[in-house]
Amino acid sequence: MTDLPVLRGYERWLKRNATWFIPALENMRTLSICYTPYSSDYHKNEEYYVAFEAVADVIGVYHDAILDRYGQNDLKIKNDTAAARFVKKILCVTEKIQLLVEILAMRRTKDKWRYIVAIEAIKLILRLYLLFKNEGRPLCTYTPEELQKMNNRSKCMEIAHQNFPELSSKSGIRDEENFSDLILMYARHGRGVDPHGDFIVQKSSQSEDSSKPTQTEIVSEIFYLARPLIYSGLRCTTHSKDFTPWVASLTTDLMSLLLKKLATMEKETATATTDAVKKKKKKNMMMDDELAVVVVVVVVVVV
Repeated sequence: MTDLPVLRGYERWLKRNATWFIPALENMRTLSICYTPYSSDYHKNEEYYVAFEAVADVIGVYHDAILDRYGQNDLKIKNDTAAARFVKKILCVTEKIQLLVEILAMRRTKDKWRYIVAIEAIKLILRLYLLFKNEGRPLCTYTPEELQKMNNRSKCMEIAHQNFPELSSKSGIRDEENFSDLILMYARHGRGVDPHGDFIVQKSSQSEDSSKPTQTEIVSEIFYLARPLIYSGLRCTTHSKDFTPWVASLTTDLMSLLLKKLATMEKETATATTDAVKKKKKKNMMMDDELAVVVVVVVVVVV
């Protein structure tokens, strides 16, 4: 992860003690979130409590990166390269510290909306990049079953890197790629690789929709992602009692829903047209077969 000796030592220590240290840290964070609002000085020192929670969340993201694990807020990306994973981590950290920045801006400055606009602009840029890497598909998180499967695969890949370093140099396997299912099975059970020869790298077996989204669907998703920035930007430029930000936000949502509905209708029309063409083609083929049979019969009779 890093070249700094202190952090490198901590990362090695974390990998050895992650089974008890990570749950203990999560329990401390949960207790803090549950009981700190009942403290008598919570509202007076709210930023300090929120800062503790934000730091704990960021540390959790750092630990997931060290252990090569997927978190609950990780987004499913079709082209999940190292750059895309780095952008996902930056987006996750930005979301974790957003509340802290808003509270500090509200308590220390007169205009908090400028900071909110800056954060929303950063989030929009990162999400648009991830939308591009996902080929225009909506950005969704993993289900619990998918999350467990991905984390199990990441753990096995880490074991495979440790047990079979000769494969990494021989096959050119990089961290952003996956070992084959066979080598992951061998890594899980600690078996060697020489008796069965080389192993082949295969792509991740994530279930992705093979159909590419239409331009209407992509524009709909962009409207959906841009709504927070539109709202905060208008709140920054208008007074507090102005309804323009609310109207603009509602309009953006309605436009997104309308475009998504249009995209669904376009797909249904295209599917119906394709089915009609297939039926017509099949009917023509049957007519051609019948005509061929008639011609053969006539030829036989004439002969």
